[in-house]
This record gives sequence, structure tokens and C-alpha cells, in this order.
Amino acid sequence: MLRYGASLCAGIVIALSLATPAGAQSYPSKPIKMIVPSTAGGITDFVGRLAADQISSATGQPVIVENRPGAGGAVGMEAVAKATPDGYTFGAINTGDIIGGFLHTGLSFDPFKDLLPVAMFAEAPQLLVVSAHVPVKTFQEFLDYARASPGKINYGSAGIGSLTQIGAEQLARLAGLQLVHVPYRGAIPAVTDMIAGRVQMMHISLNPTYAHIKAGTLRPLAVTVKDRWLDYLPDVPTTAEVGLPDYEMDIWFGLVAPRGTPKPIVDRINGYMRAMVTDPVMKKRLVGGFMRPLSKSADEFAAFLEQDAPRWQKIIRESGAKAE
Repeated sequence: MLRYGASLCAGIVIALSLATPAGAQSYPSKPIKMIVPSTAGGITDFVGRLAADQISSATGQPVIVENRPGAGGAVGMEAVAKATPDGYTFGAINTGDIIGGFLHTGLSFDPFKDLLPVAMFAEAPQLLVVSAHVPVKTFQEFLDYARASPGKINYGSAGIGSLTQIGAEQLARLAGLQLVHVPYRGAIPAVTDMIAGRVQMMHISLNPTYAHIKAGTLRPLAVTVKDRWLDYLPDVPTTAEVGLPDYEMDIWFGLVAPRGTPKPIVDRINGYMRAMVTDPVMKKRLVGGFMRPLSKSADEFAAFLEQDAPRWQKIIRESGAKAE
């Protein structure tokens, strides 16, 4: 009887292992799709292609990057959410793609229920930048200047409802400023007008501004993260250092999958991403793209989103930002 029980248990274990979706031995057996909810050439496209290279290198299968921009990331994320959850579709996203659920009404999917967190592997600190035409050198000087000119300071953004707007409105609320929003179709034209002095400030990432900061046409006043960004802006204080600890905002980047994707596959892809941020070559590419490498398990990523979502919901509600 004992021998029969042991054989039965062994048979169950074997059957279960064979029933595992997209079994570990065979996955992946065909090309994988990486959906990027933005245009080619942007920062999310950059990290998506980096992740695709890593997965392809680790698995030997091609990873096809598909750009699906539109509706603040909602178009691409809908494509991920409604894909077959078989481990062959992933989405490269940033903070804005997830919190878009608080901005957009009438979505045909729920970003928090229909997307499965897979890996978070990078963040891009944000900063407050002013045009060199603005006669200030420090964060406090800017606050004094803006308070003395209520309704006369223009800030640019990448569009209504974008993180560049939400960040600037959060600053205005916390510091008691009256700023005028000038939305653009993307960050680059806004930066161009800031250099020319047509808008005075922006809340933005370093990627589209670093060359102009080095050239002296833009001036960084504070980074909106906990620690100074020693790699690129070691002398620029944090918002906590200048007296606004609640003005803390950055953008993270990660991978999601359709809800229902098998956990063994999620864990395997997560492992590839964790290996990527410790690989010297890949890490150098991330840092060179003005990002900080991160390493979170799928469960840690899910817990982070659950904790972070209410904060963003509050920020968006208080900022009054609406989607286009």
C-alpha cells in the first residue's frame, strides 16, 4: 500500500509538471511580442527595446517590439490587457501608463486589474528646470520670483494630463504659486520653447534636457527624488533639501503582461530583468539613458503599485489634471 501511495504521488507530480502552461522545458518556442505604448525614439521605447534585447539574448527567441502610441498610453496597454495570457505578449510601461486609469474615463480595461506586474527595473528622476532667461539661480529664488509675479509664469508640458503637467501643478499647489499651463504635443517642443524663453519652467526628466543644461540654456533647480542624482547632477539639491519634501515625483519603468499569464513564465522573465540591471554592459546603457537601475520581483512590483496608486490618485485629483 505504501508503495502504491508513493507511486500515485509521483504520478500526480509528473502530471502536474506536464500540465504547467507553456512548460518550462518548451518556453519560449516562438517569437515574443513587446508592446510599447509610445512612439519610437522615446524613453519608454528605449527601455522596452533594452528589455527586448535582454529577453532575446537569454531565450534565443526574437522579441518583436511593436509601438502602439495613443491616448496617453491607453492604446498600447489595452492591446496588452486583451492579449492571450500565454507568455508571448508583454508591455513596456512607465508610471504614466498605469496612472492613466485615474485620468482617462471610459477605458475598456482596468490597468490595475487586467495587467499583471512582471518586473520593475529602472527609474528616471524628475527635476524642476527653468529657462536661462529667468533671472534666478536657486529654487528659493524661483519661488520668490514666481510669488512676486502671480499668473505671469508659464510652464510647458508634454500635454494635458501628462506627468509634466501633474508635476508642475503639484509644485504650484505645495508652494502656493499661480502658474499658467502651456500644453504641447510632446516634451521636445516644450523644451524648445523653454530654451527660447517663451515658457519659463518645466517639471521634466533629464533625458531631453541634459544637453541644454550642460550648454547653459536651461538651469536645473531641484531634483524631485529622495537622494541627489550624483551621476549627472551632483550639485543640484533635492526638493526635500529646499523645503518641499512632499514634492517628490519620479518615473519608473517596468514590464507587464495580460492578467492570467502563468507565474513560472512571469518569474522567468523577471529573472532576466534582474540579471539585466546587474550586467555591466546593460547597466551602463541604462545609466547612459539617464536612468537608475532597479531590481524588484513580480510580487514586490505588485505591492509597490498597490501602495503607490493612492498617492498618484491624490496628486492627480489635487492637481486638477485631465486627460486630452
